[in-house]
Formats: sequence, C-alpha cells, structure tokens
Amino acid sequence: MTTDTITTAPGAAPGPGAVPAVRLTGVGKTFGGTPAVSDVTLDIRRNEFFSILGPSGCGKTTLMRMITGFETPTEGTVELGGTPAAGTPPHKRDLNMLFQSYALFPHLSVAGNVAFELKVRKTRPRAEIGEAVREALALVRLEGYGDRSIAQLSGGQRQRVAIARALIGRPSLLLLDEPLGALDQKLRAEMQLELKKIQREVGVTFVTVTHDQEEALTMSDRIAVMDGGRVLQVDTPEAIYERPATRFVADFIGTSTFLAGTVAGDVVDVPGLGRVPAPGGHGLADGTEAHLAVRPENVRLAPAGERPPGCGAVLDGTLRQIVYLGHATRYHLTLADGTALVAEAAGADRGTLAAGTAVTAGWDPERSRLLPE
Repeated sequence: MTTDTITTAPGAAPGPGAVPAVRLTGVGKTFGGTPAVSDVTLDIRRNEFFSILGPSGCGKTTLMRMITGFETPTEGTVELGGTPAAGTPPHKRDLNMLFQSYALFPHLSVAGNVAFELKVRKTRPRAEIGEAVREALALVRLEGYGDRSIAQLSGGQRQRVAIARALIGRPSLLLLDEPLGALDQKLRAEMQLELKKIQREVGVTFVTVTHDQEEALTMSDRIAVMDGGRVLQVDTPEAIYERPATRFVADFIGTSTFLAGTVAGDVVDVPGLGRVPAPGGHGLADGTEAHLAVRPENVRLAPAGERPPGCGAVLDGTLRQIVYLGHATRYHLTLADGTALVAEAAGADRGTLAAGTAVTAGWDPERSRLLPE
C-alpha cells in the first residue's frame, strides 16, 4: 500500500505527560442493551492530528459524538483540556465539527458562510468579523472569494469554506466526520495534504473519523483502530502498518497474506506448507496458534527452483494473475495448500514472470509479523 505520509515536526504535539486535549477513561455506550462502544481509554494530545479508524458500525462515530456531547456515555468519563465534560452541552464545549456534507448555506456568500460561526456564538465584536473572515479565507487559500456564491465553487473549494468556518473561532478541538468522503479520488489525495498543512498552521487538535486507511495513514500523527466497539491499537501510522497488534489491524490496514499454524521456536508449523521461519523476539510460547502476516511489498519472486536473494523464508506456488497498478505490479499466487499469497514489485524490481508458471516466493522473516490467534 503506498501513501504520502506527512511526519510531524519534532515538538509539534506535546508529549504524553502534558494535559491531553481529550481524555477518555473507560468510556462505553449502550443502545437498547447492545453495546456500541466498550471500555475505551485513550488520550488525544494537544495539537496533534488524530484519526479514529475502523469499518462501518465499529463505534467510531458514536465515540466522536460522546466527545462532542451529542451522546452521553453509559459509563466512563470524557475530559476536554483536563476538565470533565459531563453536563456541558455541545454548544458550550470549546470545539467545532466539520461534516462530510459541509452543511454550507446556499443563500449566503462565501464570506457569509464563514462569518456565520462568529455571529451565532457572538465571540467577536461585529466590527471585527470582516477582518476575521478575511484571515480565515487566507488560511485556506481562498483570498478574494468572499463575495462568490457557494454554487460557483468546486467541491474542494466548498470544503475549504467549511474548514474556514469551523476554524474562524479558533476552537481548541476540531472534529471531522468522514471529511473527504464527498470528493473524487484525486481531490481527496490533494485535500489530505491540505488538511494536514492547515492543521499544522493553526495548531488546533484535529480528530477525524474515517474508514479510509490511506487517508488515516497520510494525515495522522497517531491512529486509533477500532472494531466491535473497542480500540484495538493506538500508535503512529508507521507502527500501525509495520507492527500491527492483531490480525484484524494487519488485515484492515493495507494487504497481508496470513499463514495459520503453530509456533515452534523460531518457526511456524503451517499445515500443508511445513515449517516457515518466523521473526525473532515474537514472545509467543511453543504450541501457540498464530498467524504469520506478510505484506506484499516484502515478498520477492523467482522462477521455480531458484531462491529469491535475501529471503530466509521461501515457499513454492503458482502465479495466477498479474495486475499492473501503475506505481507497481501486483502478483497473485496460489501456494501448495491453496493459500492465496500476494506479492508486489515497483520500478526496477518488476520481473518478467508470466501467469500460469511455477514460482518460488520468499521474504526476510524479520519483515513478517507473528500474531496470536
């Protein structure tokens, strides 16, 4: 999986010891006896771009609504800036929301839409609103657009107007609900970088809810992966991708091949495939049922009988399909036991193998990940 991940400059977000922008402690929410969120405990640091990532129905939107105050936790506590949020209505919390639909007013100009936030909250003298609007539009690079109607704007420009409106009051926290879902793929990629750039410039904590893995990897300083109402892992994009804590995380973020077997020292005994080398220091006891996860970009291919260079783990298979992706070529194989394995090569690593031929697939065991059942 390829992505242009932006790394945060050192010191951009306070360390774990600082008072977090959001602290959730044992938070849960039940609807009609069915848990939607269960026992979530995490800190969202000040001035970081934090993503809550997971499939539809995993509880991420419910979690966000408890932060905003639109839902009340059934159990646990929510703190904003070190202050308990219980009993504080949404409009009294120092936060704002950016919805997927943008919720712009078609009868108002661009400037009117951006100014609406200040007029409703009455946090600025009316004489200062015009200058505040100009500053907000400059932040999202829409200088000179104030008099235009919303109908005259492109999808990306409308989103920038919504961002300007959300940030004009300088909230401590901005929550974004699937913020790029309404844009086409190319514009989404552009706006991922744009959102991160804006977040850096304004120094506001951004919390986004998304099911798009590439979006989360590209924009986030840290990611919380959710499934079944629970947070499974919280870490940096690199750690989430390279060192997933569970099979679900490894499978949901990017693509992996999973070889199920029994741990025996530094190998995994996989039925039908034999003993496959495992990474060192995995910490799993002998006899443990586990999955060996291998990313496509770590797999190398060679003609049958040849060992791919630098590969301590090798398996024979048949090349079934070759897919050209532009930036890379993806190879779909079937191993001897019927397991589907995926390899991916880019640039000079692309080979001349043909579909239907026997091949040997290999990888460095240290580039795989051993996960308990």
